[in-house]
Amino acid sequence: MAQKKSTGKKIEDRSVRSNMNAFIGICSCVVLILAIVLFVINLILELVDGAAYGKVMGALNLIKDIALGLVVTLSAYYFARSKKTEFKVVIYVCIGIYWVMMILGHAISLG
Repeated sequence: MAQKKSTGKKIEDRSVRSNMNAFIGICSCVVLILAIVLFVINLILELVDGAAYGKVMGALNLIKDIALGLVVTLSAYYFARSKKTEFKVVIYVCIGIYWVMMILGHAISLG
């Protein structure tokens, strides 16, 4: 026989979900603003002297990509939590592959 969730557990679940939605929304806004700022900075630096600021732009792009990855993977994770086990496994593996490739790609390009 299935047990019903207590009222406290339901409220806690809603609170956690609400907090994660707010966190994902804040990350989305920060990433959008950061992407625009980096695009403008990149254009200005290309006009001045693109070769001298390559490492700085690489580091700033890494920060942007980490924030973007955080938003995308958290969204995918919370979407997949309520789905079937096979779908969850596929999404979790994809999330892991994304982070490994993103970190290795930036490490190689900055290296």
